[in-house]
Amino acid sequence: MRRLAGIGQMGVNVRELQAILGAVFAVVLWGALPLIRELGSAVPPLQTTAIALICASVVETLRVAMLKPGAGHGVRGAPLGLRHGAVLSFSLVGAIAFYFLGLGQAPATQVTLITYIWPLIFVAAMEIQAEGRLRPMVIGGALIAFAGAGILIGRDLTTGLSLTHALGYAAGIASGCSWVIYSMALRRRENIGQEAFPKLFAAGAVIAAVLHLGTEATVWPLGLKALAVCALIGVGPYGLAFIAWADGVRNGPPRLVGNLAYGVPVITALLLIAVGMTEPTWHVLVGGAAVVAGVAFGNQGRSGKTA
Repeated sequence: MRRLAGIGQMGVNVRELQAILGAVFAVVLWGALPLIRELGSAVPPLQTTAIALICASVVETLRVAMLKPGAGHGVRGAPLGLRHGAVLSFSLVGAIAFYFLGLGQAPATQVTLITYIWPLIFVAAMEIQAEGRLRPMVIGGALIAFAGAGILIGRDLTTGLSLTHALGYAAGIASGCSWVIYSMALRRRENIGQEAFPKLFAAGAVIAAVLHLGTEATVWPLGLKALAVCALIGVGPYGLAFIAWADGVRNGPPRLVGNLAYGVPVITALLLIAVGMTEPTWHVLVGGAAVVAGVAFGNQGRSGKTA
C-alpha cells in the first residue's frame, strides 16, 4: 500500500491514516457524550441504549447500502459467527448502559475518568495474550492510574462515600471492562465487514430492550427533545463513532489508537468545566492528570500490532 507523502518516514500508510482519523472522530464524539446525555437524563439508561442502537442500526444500514462493494470500503467480510456476534452485542450494550448508569449516579467527570482507565486494561490484556507477561511500564502505569482514580473519589471518601456514588463509580468500571471485551473481540476478527455492524446494533437494541423491560420503568411517551437526544446518541457517539473506532482498532497502529482513547476524559472534563457542570477542584485536576498520565505511561514502548 502506498505511503502518504510527508509522513512516509513514520511508516504510516494511507489506510492507517484513515483509521487514525476515524479514531479521532470517535474520541471527539465520546468526549461530548456526557453533555448530550444530560439533555435526556430523564430517560432510563437501558431504554436510552435501546433507542440509540435502533437509530444506529437504521443509519448504518443506509450507509452500508450506499457503499460500493470492491471499492476498498470493506463492506463484505467473513461471516460473523453466533458466539462472536453475541460477545460483541452484549459488550456493546454493557459499554453504553453501564456508562449511562454511572453518569446518572455520580459526578460525570469522575465517572468518565474512571471508565477510561480501560485503554490501559486493554493494553495489559493484549500483552498477556501475545507475550504471556506484562511489562514493568504497564504495571507502573496501572498503579499511577488507579492512584488517580483514588484521588478522584477522595472527596467522597473524606465526607462519606454514598451508596449512589459508589454504584456510579462501579458502573464506570463495568463500562470500561465492557470496552475491553468489545475491543479484544474486534481484534480477534479483523476481517469483519461493515455489513455486520447494523446487525450488531440491532441485536444490541433487542438485548437492551429486554433488559430494560425487566429492570427499569419505561418512560413513555417521550417528548420530542428526549427522543431527539436518544436518536443523536445512536447516530453519533454510538453509531458512526463505533464504526470509526472499529476501523481504527482493526487497521490503525495499536499504540497510537490506544493513546487516542484517553483523550476522551480530557475532552469531557474540559467541556463540563466550561459549561459549569463540574468544578475544577484539585481532586478533579490532580486525579484526572494522574489517570491520563498513568494510561499514557503504560502505553509507552509498544510497537507493532498486538494479536
